[in-house]
Amino acid sequence: MNDALLETLRQQVAAGGSLTDALAGAAGGDPALALLSQMLTRREQALEQELDPQAEGERLEAQRQREDERLREEARAREERQRQDLRRARLERLRWRLGELEGELAAAENPLDDLARALGACPDCWGEDPGCRLCRGRGGPGFLRPDPAAFGRWIVPVLPDGSALSPAGGAASGPAPVATPPGGYVGAEPSPTPERTRT
Repeated sequence: MNDALLETLRQQVAAGGSLTDALAGAAGGDPALALLSQMLTRREQALEQELDPQAEGERLEAQRQREDERLREEARAREERQRQDLRRARLERLRWRLGELEGELAAAENPLDDLARALGACPDCWGEDPGCRLCRGRGGPGFLRPDPAAFGRWIVPVLPDGSALSPAGGAASGPAPVATPPGGYVGAEPSPTPERTRT
């Protein structure tokens, strides 16, 4: 193979042509170059046949991986939706229970407030909380003038028969009282009963 032929092949390959095509064009009547061109053509075809299944396998594997990732993303999104649904249901149950408890608390506070009025006690803390804004911890029974109606409902029924007292210290009915109500409210001036602070 002479230098002129090699230079021609180099130029054709550098211009973007294939080596096989360059050899086929340069072979002319040279049987050796024609044989070499045929061998290179067969080798290229064999390589292409080997590479095609490999490339197809790689493409299929990449497609399978993408599908697997898509399925994993869908499963994660489904699990997150289920978790959110459970959280919403739990929150709804808690709200419902809170409403129940608030109703029970209000129902329990009403008779306690009434009893506090009957005893002349602070309805917020019964004198147990120094930080109470109504009584500053001094509102035990007898702190306020008892409410006569509440006194009649809560206290009179538990007194011995025939000794019912009025909240002002006199006999409500029957013989003279056998005891003076505790707390020193007998004969005290009436004072308003504070309402419980609802929070």
